[in-house]
Amino acid sequence: MGVIGVFADEGKPIADAKHALQRLVKQEVLDEDRCLPNGDRVEVATGTIPMTTDGEIELGKYAEPLLTANGWDKFVYITDLPLTAMERPVVSQSTADGNAVLLSQPAYGMFRARRSLATDLESVLAGEGATTGKQRTMDSEEVDSEREITTVRVLDHPGRALRLILGMIRSNEPGKLLGVLSGALAAIAATGGFGVFYGSIWNLSESMQVWRMLLVAALGVIVFSAWLIISNRLWIRSNTQDTRWRERIDNIATAGTVVSTVLIIFLLAAVGMTLLSVAVVPADFFREQIEEAVTWQSYLRVGWLSASLGTFAGAIGSNFDKSVEIRSATYNLREYERRRKVGDKIDEAWEEDSLRELAMEDERLDDVQ
Repeated sequence: MGVIGVFADEGKPIADAKHALQRLVKQEVLDEDRCLPNGDRVEVATGTIPMTTDGEIELGKYAEPLLTANGWDKFVYITDLPLTAMERPVVSQSTADGNAVLLSQPAYGMFRARRSLATDLESVLAGEGATTGKQRTMDSEEVDSEREITTVRVLDHPGRALRLILGMIRSNEPGKLLGVLSGALAAIAATGGFGVFYGSIWNLSESMQVWRMLLVAALGVIVFSAWLIISNRLWIRSNTQDTRWRERIDNIATAGTVVSTVLIIFLLAAVGMTLLSVAVVPADFFREQIEEAVTWQSYLRVGWLSASLGTFAGAIGSNFDKSVEIRSATYNLREYERRRKVGDKIDEAWEEDSLRELAMEDERLDDVQ
Protein backbone atom coordinates (compact mmCIF):
# COMPACT_ATOMS: atom_id res chain seq x y z
CA MET A 1 0.00 0.00 0.00
CA GLY A 2 1.23 3.46 -0.85
CA VAL A 3 0.26 7.11 -0.43
CA ILE A 4 -0.71 9.37 -3.33
CA GLY A 5 -0.78 13.11 -2.77
CA VAL A 6 -3.23 15.47 -4.43
CA PHE A 7 -1.42 18.79 -4.22
CA ALA A 8 -3.30 21.91 -5.39
CA ASP A 9 -2.95 25.67 -5.51
CA GLU A 10 -4.99 27.73 -3.10
CA GLY A 11 -8.44 28.88 -4.22
CA LYS A 12 -10.33 27.26 -7.10
CA PRO A 13 -7.77 24.44 -7.71
CA ILE A 14 -8.02 23.01 -4.20
CA ALA A 15 -11.81 23.48 -4.22
CA ASP A 16 -12.11 21.67 -7.55
CA ALA A 17 -9.71 18.95 -6.38
CA LYS A 18 -11.84 18.23 -3.30
CA HIS A 19 -14.98 18.27 -5.43
CA ALA A 20 -13.39 15.80 -7.86
CA LEU A 21 -12.41 13.47 -5.03
CA GLN A 22 -15.94 13.61 -3.60
CA ARG A 23 -17.21 12.71 -7.05
CA LEU A 24 -14.87 9.71 -7.16
CA VAL A 25 -16.10 8.62 -3.73
CA LYS A 26 -19.70 8.75 -4.96
CA GLN A 27 -18.69 6.72 -8.01
CA GLU A 28 -17.04 4.23 -5.62
CA VAL A 29 -13.65 4.73 -7.26
CA LEU A 30 -12.49 5.70 -3.76
CA ASP A 31 -13.92 4.54 -0.45
CA GLU A 32 -14.95 6.89 2.36
CA ASP A 33 -11.36 7.02 3.61
CA ARG A 34 -10.15 7.99 0.14
CA CYS A 35 -8.49 4.66 -0.48
CA LEU A 36 -8.22 2.96 -3.88
CA PRO A 37 -9.18 -0.70 -4.37
CA ASN A 38 -5.48 -1.64 -4.31
CA GLY A 39 -5.13 -0.08 -0.86
CA ASP A 40 -3.34 3.13 -1.88
CA ARG A 41 -4.47 6.10 0.23
CA VAL A 42 -5.06 9.57 -1.22
CA GLU A 43 -4.01 12.62 0.79
CA VAL A 44 -4.93 16.24 -0.03
CA ALA A 45 -2.69 19.25 0.56
CA THR A 46 -2.65 22.90 -0.46
CA GLY A 47 0.52 24.49 -1.81
CA THR A 48 2.42 25.61 -4.89
CA ILE A 49 5.43 24.58 -6.94
CA PRO A 50 7.74 27.49 -7.84
CA MET A 51 7.88 28.75 -11.40
CA THR A 52 10.72 30.04 -13.53
CA THR A 53 11.11 33.64 -14.69
CA ASP A 54 9.47 32.50 -17.94
CA GLY A 55 6.35 31.46 -16.04
CA GLU A 56 6.85 27.68 -16.33
CA ILE A 57 6.28 25.22 -13.47
CA GLU A 58 9.48 23.44 -12.37
CA LEU A 59 7.83 20.06 -11.89
CA GLY A 60 10.93 17.91 -12.42
CA LYS A 61 13.09 19.99 -10.10
CA TYR A 62 10.73 19.89 -7.12
CA ALA A 63 9.11 16.46 -7.57
CA GLU A 64 11.57 14.47 -5.48
CA PRO A 65 11.76 17.00 -2.59
CA LEU A 66 7.95 17.10 -2.38
CA LEU A 67 7.67 13.31 -2.38
CA THR A 68 10.27 13.01 0.36
CA ALA A 69 8.93 15.84 2.53
CA ASN A 70 5.34 14.54 2.49
CA GLY A 71 6.02 10.82 2.51
CA TRP A 72 4.19 10.30 -0.78
CA ASP A 73 4.94 7.60 -3.33
CA LYS A 74 3.65 9.86 -6.07
CA PHE A 75 1.56 13.01 -6.35
CA VAL A 76 -0.76 14.95 -8.64
CA TYR A 77 -0.32 18.72 -8.75
CA ILE A 78 -3.36 20.78 -9.81
CA THR A 79 -2.66 24.39 -10.75
CA ASP A 80 -4.67 27.25 -12.21
CA LEU A 81 -1.63 28.56 -14.07
CA PRO A 82 -2.25 28.39 -17.85
CA LEU A 83 0.59 26.54 -19.58
CA THR A 84 1.36 26.25 -23.28
CA ALA A 85 3.79 24.38 -25.53
CA MET A 86 4.10 24.59 -29.33
CA GLU A 87 1.21 27.10 -29.29
CA ARG A 88 -0.98 24.45 -27.71
CA PRO A 89 -2.67 24.55 -24.27
CA VAL A 90 -0.96 22.08 -21.94
CA VAL A 91 -3.40 19.83 -20.09
CA SER A 92 -0.89 17.72 -18.20
CA GLN A 93 2.80 17.09 -17.66
CA SER A 94 4.49 14.16 -15.99
CA THR A 95 8.04 13.31 -15.03
CA ALA A 96 9.86 10.46 -16.72
CA ASP A 97 9.23 8.05 -13.84
CA GLY A 98 5.54 9.01 -13.66
CA ASN A 99 5.70 9.80 -9.95
CA ALA A 100 4.72 13.44 -10.44
CA VAL A 101 1.86 14.60 -12.67
CA LEU A 102 0.71 18.17 -13.25
CA LEU A 103 -2.84 19.05 -14.34
CA SER A 104 -3.38 22.59 -15.64
CA GLN A 105 -6.89 23.66 -14.74
CA PRO A 106 -7.48 26.36 -17.43
CA ALA A 107 -7.03 23.79 -20.21
CA TYR A 108 -10.29 22.14 -19.08
CA GLY A 109 -12.24 25.22 -20.16
CA MET A 110 -15.23 26.80 -18.43
CA PHE A 111 -18.04 24.30 -18.91
CA ARG A 112 -17.90 20.83 -17.33
CA ALA A 113 -14.37 21.64 -16.13
CA ARG A 114 -14.84 19.85 -12.82
CA ARG A 115 -16.13 16.72 -14.50
CA SER A 116 -13.17 16.65 -16.91
CA LEU A 117 -10.75 17.18 -14.04
CA ALA A 118 -12.33 14.32 -12.10
CA THR A 119 -12.02 12.03 -15.12
CA ASP A 120 -8.31 12.77 -15.53
CA LEU A 121 -7.72 12.55 -11.79
CA GLU A 122 -9.33 9.11 -11.72
CA SER A 123 -7.09 7.97 -14.56
CA VAL A 124 -3.95 9.36 -12.92
CA LEU A 125 -4.74 7.77 -9.55
CA ALA A 126 -5.19 4.44 -11.33
CA GLY A 127 -1.67 4.83 -12.74
CA GLU A 128 -2.83 5.24 -16.34
CA GLY A 129 -2.01 8.94 -16.74
CA ALA A 130 -4.26 11.75 -17.95
CA THR A 131 -6.45 11.12 -20.98
CA THR A 132 -7.48 14.62 -22.07
CA GLY A 133 -5.64 15.95 -25.12
CA LYS A 134 -2.95 14.41 -27.30
CA GLN A 135 0.31 13.07 -25.91
CA ARG A 136 3.61 14.64 -26.90
CA THR A 137 7.05 13.59 -25.68
CA MET A 138 9.76 16.23 -25.80
CA ASP A 139 12.93 17.35 -24.13
CA SER A 140 12.14 19.27 -20.96
CA GLU A 141 14.02 22.33 -22.22
CA GLU A 142 10.68 23.19 -23.81
CA VAL A 143 8.46 22.57 -20.79
CA ASP A 144 10.55 22.15 -17.65
CA SER A 145 13.80 23.26 -16.07
CA GLU A 146 15.09 19.71 -15.68
CA ARG A 147 16.91 18.06 -18.62
CA GLU A 148 14.79 14.93 -18.73
CA ILE A 149 12.17 13.48 -21.03
CA THR A 150 8.74 14.68 -19.94
CA THR A 151 5.38 13.44 -21.18
CA VAL A 152 3.07 16.28 -22.09
CA ARG A 153 -0.57 16.21 -23.18
CA VAL A 154 -1.86 19.20 -25.13
CA LEU A 155 -5.15 20.28 -26.66
CA ASP A 156 -4.85 19.95 -30.42
CA HIS A 157 -8.26 20.69 -31.91
CA PRO A 158 -9.65 23.82 -33.66
CA GLY A 159 -11.35 25.18 -30.53
CA ARG A 160 -8.31 24.81 -28.26
CA ALA A 161 -7.61 28.56 -27.98
CA LEU A 162 -11.20 29.38 -27.06
CA ARG A 163 -11.27 26.58 -24.51
CA LEU A 164 -8.08 27.87 -22.88
CA ILE A 165 -9.38 31.45 -22.81
CA LEU A 166 -12.65 30.39 -21.17
CA GLY A 167 -10.70 28.29 -18.68
CA MET A 168 -8.48 31.27 -17.85
CA ILE A 169 -11.52 33.48 -17.28
CA ARG A 170 -13.03 30.82 -15.01
CA SER A 171 -9.80 30.53 -13.03
CA ASN A 172 -9.58 34.31 -12.65
CA GLU A 173 -13.03 34.38 -11.02
CA PRO A 174 -14.30 37.75 -12.37
CA GLY A 175 -16.48 38.41 -9.32
CA LYS A 176 -13.39 38.97 -7.16
CA LEU A 177 -12.75 42.28 -8.88
CA LEU A 178 -15.93 43.80 -7.41
CA GLY A 179 -14.35 43.92 -3.96
CA VAL A 180 -11.66 46.41 -4.99
CA LEU A 181 -13.78 48.73 -7.16
CA SER A 182 -15.31 50.74 -4.33
CA GLY A 183 -14.71 54.08 -6.09
CA ALA A 184 -16.26 52.86 -9.31
CA LEU A 185 -19.26 51.35 -7.50
CA ALA A 186 -19.82 54.61 -5.62
CA ALA A 187 -19.78 56.58 -8.88
CA ILE A 188 -22.23 54.15 -10.48
CA ALA A 189 -24.59 54.34 -7.50
CA ALA A 190 -24.47 58.14 -7.37
CA THR A 191 -24.95 58.69 -11.11
CA GLY A 192 -27.57 55.95 -11.45
CA GLY A 193 -29.46 57.28 -8.43
CA PHE A 194 -29.48 60.73 -9.97
CA GLY A 195 -30.99 59.23 -13.13
CA VAL A 196 -33.82 57.66 -11.15
CA PHE A 197 -34.75 61.02 -9.61
CA TYR A 198 -34.34 63.00 -12.84
CA GLY A 199 -37.66 63.29 -14.70
CA SER A 200 -36.10 63.66 -18.15
CA ILE A 201 -34.66 60.17 -17.83
CA TRP A 202 -38.19 58.82 -17.41
CA ASN A 203 -39.36 60.38 -20.67
CA LEU A 204 -36.17 59.42 -22.48
CA SER A 205 -36.43 55.79 -21.37
CA GLU A 206 -40.00 55.57 -22.65
CA SER A 207 -39.13 57.04 -26.04
CA MET A 208 -36.04 54.92 -26.70
CA GLN A 209 -36.29 51.73 -28.74
CA VAL A 210 -35.07 48.52 -27.17
CA TRP A 211 -32.10 48.23 -29.53
CA ARG A 212 -30.98 51.74 -28.61
CA MET A 213 -31.14 50.99 -24.90
CA LEU A 214 -29.10 47.84 -25.46
CA LEU A 215 -26.58 49.87 -27.46
CA VAL A 216 -26.19 52.45 -24.69
CA ALA A 217 -25.66 49.69 -22.13
CA ALA A 218 -23.12 47.96 -24.37
CA LEU A 219 -21.19 51.21 -24.89
CA GLY A 220 -21.13 51.79 -21.14
CA VAL A 221 -19.74 48.31 -20.50
CA ILE A 222 -17.12 48.70 -23.26
CA VAL A 223 -15.97 52.13 -22.06
CA PHE A 224 -15.74 51.04 -18.42
CA SER A 225 -13.91 47.82 -19.34
CA ALA A 226 -11.48 49.56 -21.69
CA TRP A 227 -10.70 52.19 -19.08
CA LEU A 228 -9.98 49.55 -16.43
CA ILE A 229 -7.64 47.70 -18.78
CA ILE A 230 -5.78 50.76 -20.06
CA SER A 231 -5.49 52.78 -16.85
CA ASN A 232 -4.32 49.76 -14.83
CA ARG A 233 -1.94 48.47 -17.52
CA LEU A 234 -3.58 45.07 -17.79
CA TRP A 235 -2.78 44.73 -21.50
CA ILE A 236 0.23 42.55 -22.36
CA ARG A 237 2.76 44.45 -24.46
CA SER A 238 4.25 43.07 -27.65
CA ASN A 239 7.31 40.84 -27.42
CA THR A 240 6.74 40.02 -23.75
CA GLN A 241 5.75 36.39 -24.37
CA ASP A 242 7.36 33.53 -26.28
CA THR A 243 4.90 33.90 -29.16
CA ARG A 244 2.37 36.39 -30.46
CA TRP A 245 -0.22 33.61 -30.10
CA ARG A 246 0.31 33.51 -26.32
CA GLU A 247 0.16 37.31 -26.11
CA ARG A 248 -3.21 37.30 -27.85
CA ILE A 249 -4.48 34.53 -25.56
CA ASP A 250 -3.43 36.47 -22.46
CA ASN A 251 -4.99 39.72 -23.67
CA ILE A 252 -8.28 38.14 -24.74
CA ALA A 253 -8.51 36.35 -21.38
CA THR A 254 -7.87 39.66 -19.59
CA ALA A 255 -10.54 41.42 -21.63
CA GLY A 256 -12.97 38.56 -20.99
CA THR A 257 -12.33 38.67 -17.24
CA VAL A 258 -12.78 42.45 -17.01
CA VAL A 259 -15.85 42.54 -19.28
CA SER A 260 -17.44 39.73 -17.25
CA THR A 261 -16.90 41.74 -14.07
CA VAL A 262 -18.33 44.92 -15.60
CA LEU A 263 -21.36 42.99 -16.88
CA ILE A 264 -21.98 41.69 -13.36
CA ILE A 265 -21.70 45.24 -12.05
CA PHE A 266 -24.09 46.56 -14.70
CA LEU A 267 -26.71 43.88 -14.06
CA LEU A 268 -26.54 44.46 -10.30
CA ALA A 269 -26.85 48.21 -10.91
CA ALA A 270 -29.82 47.70 -13.24
CA VAL A 271 -31.63 45.60 -10.63
CA GLY A 272 -30.79 48.09 -7.89
CA MET A 273 -31.88 51.14 -9.90
CA THR A 274 -35.12 49.41 -10.92
CA LEU A 275 -35.98 48.62 -7.31
CA LEU A 276 -35.05 52.18 -6.30
CA SER A 277 -37.34 53.63 -8.97
CA VAL A 278 -40.21 51.43 -7.79
CA ALA A 279 -39.61 52.56 -4.21
CA VAL A 280 -39.37 56.33 -4.77
CA VAL A 281 -41.48 57.06 -7.86
CA PRO A 282 -45.28 56.74 -7.31
CA ALA A 283 -47.07 55.23 -10.26
CA ASP A 284 -49.58 58.11 -10.53
CA PHE A 285 -46.86 60.74 -10.61
CA PHE A 286 -44.87 58.67 -13.07
CA ARG A 287 -47.91 58.43 -15.35
CA GLU A 288 -48.42 62.22 -15.27
CA GLN A 289 -44.80 62.81 -16.31
CA ILE A 290 -44.64 60.40 -19.24
CA GLU A 291 -48.31 60.76 -20.17
CA GLU A 292 -48.60 57.03 -20.77
CA ALA A 293 -49.73 53.97 -18.85
CA VAL A 294 -47.14 52.79 -16.30
CA THR A 295 -46.20 49.11 -16.21
CA TRP A 296 -43.37 47.12 -14.67
CA GLN A 297 -41.55 47.61 -17.98
CA SER A 298 -41.62 51.36 -17.42
CA TYR A 299 -39.71 51.00 -14.16
CA LEU A 300 -37.33 48.49 -15.76
CA ARG A 301 -36.55 50.98 -18.53
CA VAL A 302 -35.73 53.70 -16.01
CA GLY A 303 -33.53 51.34 -14.02
CA TRP A 304 -31.77 50.07 -17.14
CA LEU A 305 -31.01 53.54 -18.54
CA SER A 306 -29.91 54.86 -15.15
CA ALA A 307 -27.56 51.89 -14.74
CA SER A 308 -26.18 52.50 -18.23
CA LEU A 309 -25.37 56.12 -17.38
CA GLY A 310 -23.87 55.00 -14.09
CA THR A 311 -21.60 52.53 -15.89
CA PHE A 312 -20.06 55.39 -17.88
CA ALA A 313 -19.40 57.19 -14.61
CA GLY A 314 -17.86 54.01 -13.16
CA ALA A 315 -14.87 54.47 -15.47
CA ILE A 316 -14.10 57.81 -13.82
CA GLY A 317 -14.77 56.47 -10.34
CA SER A 318 -12.28 53.63 -10.90
CA ASN A 319 -9.47 56.23 -10.89
CA PHE A 320 -9.90 56.42 -7.12
CA ASP A 321 -9.29 52.68 -6.73
CA LYS A 322 -5.77 51.31 -6.25
CA SER A 323 -4.22 49.92 -9.42
CA VAL A 324 -2.18 47.29 -7.61
CA GLU A 325 -5.33 45.90 -5.98
CA ILE A 326 -7.18 45.88 -9.30
CA ARG A 327 -4.33 44.05 -11.03
CA SER A 328 -4.05 41.43 -8.29
CA ALA A 329 -7.83 40.89 -8.16
CA THR A 330 -8.14 40.52 -11.94
CA TYR A 331 -6.11 37.31 -12.03
CA ASN A 332 -5.79 34.18 -9.94
CA LEU A 333 -2.75 34.08 -7.65
CA ARG A 334 -0.52 32.01 -9.91
CA GLU A 335 -1.33 33.98 -13.06
CA TYR A 336 -0.71 37.24 -11.21
CA GLU A 337 2.64 35.86 -10.05
CA ARG A 338 3.51 34.84 -13.62
CA ARG A 339 2.66 38.25 -15.02
CA ARG A 340 4.77 39.95 -12.38
CA LYS A 341 7.74 37.70 -13.15
CA VAL A 342 7.44 38.21 -16.89
CA GLY A 343 6.96 41.96 -16.38
CA ASP A 344 10.03 42.20 -14.16
CA LYS A 345 12.04 40.31 -16.74
CA ILE A 346 10.94 42.64 -19.53
CA ASP A 347 11.58 45.74 -17.41
CA GLU A 348 15.09 44.50 -16.57
CA ALA A 349 15.83 43.83 -20.24
CA TRP A 350 14.50 47.26 -21.19
CA GLU A 351 16.65 48.90 -18.52
CA GLU A 352 19.76 47.02 -19.72
CA ASP A 353 19.09 48.05 -23.33
CA SER A 354 18.60 51.68 -22.26
CA LEU A 355 21.86 51.71 -20.29
CA ARG A 356 23.67 50.10 -23.22
CA GLU A 357 22.33 52.75 -25.62
CA LEU A 358 23.37 55.54 -23.25
CA ALA A 359 26.88 54.07 -22.98
CA MET A 360 27.16 53.87 -26.78
CA GLU A 361 25.96 57.47 -27.08
CA ASP A 362 28.61 58.60 -24.56
CA GLU A 363 31.29 56.80 -26.58
CA ARG A 364 30.15 58.55 -29.77
CA LEU A 365 30.28 61.93 -28.05
CA ASP A 366 33.79 61.20 -26.77
CA ASP A 367 34.91 60.30 -30.30
CA VAL A 368 33.48 63.52 -31.68
CA GLN A 369 35.27 65.59 -29.04
